[in-house]
Amino acid sequence: MPLLLAPAVAALLGVVLALVGRDELRRTSGPVSATRGFLVCGLVSVLLLAPAIGYFVAFHTDWAYAYFVSGRRIPSAVDLIEVVAITAIPPATFSWAAVSLRRHAVREIVRGAGVLVVLLAVAVALIGPRMSVVGSYEAFREGYDLVPLSGSPLGLAIVWVDGFLTLGVVWAAMRLRAMGRA
Repeated sequence: MPLLLAPAVAALLGVVLALVGRDELRRTSGPVSATRGFLVCGLVSVLLLAPAIGYFVAFHTDWAYAYFVSGRRIPSAVDLIEVVAITAIPPATFSWAAVSLRRHAVREIVRGAGVLVVLLAVAVALIGPRMSVVGSYEAFREGYDLVPLSGSPLGLAIVWVDGFLTLGVVWAAMRLRAMGRA
């Protein structure tokens, strides 16, 4: 997943998991961090989202940065900090959405999620053409030796990694929904 898209996707993930676990959130009055939904959101973030982002940052760095900077110029510690920071976004947005749900401020959640969707759509429209090819930063800048994303090893990795991320999130959401009704 490109790093420019990851924060918006992570934020939407937290909001969606809060909406799925809204029954438990409305029933409890304790801190949001003590709910099972927050635990599930944190686990999804650490066990699914972080490896999904980390894979592309580690093995396809130039593509992950949308060819705006060379991956060789960025220290690995910066990559790690970015992945950890993005991994912290879903629990934060889960907490925000949970507080809004407890106050029955659904409009606030709809506005926030709407802004995230619009930002994500604009970002995809802007960097989509950059993401449709595979190569190095230098190859992209010079316009040579670029391979279409479809059929490339990176394209296959996107299908597998994002496919498992999606399956994991769907499974976690189903379990969270079942726990909220129990």
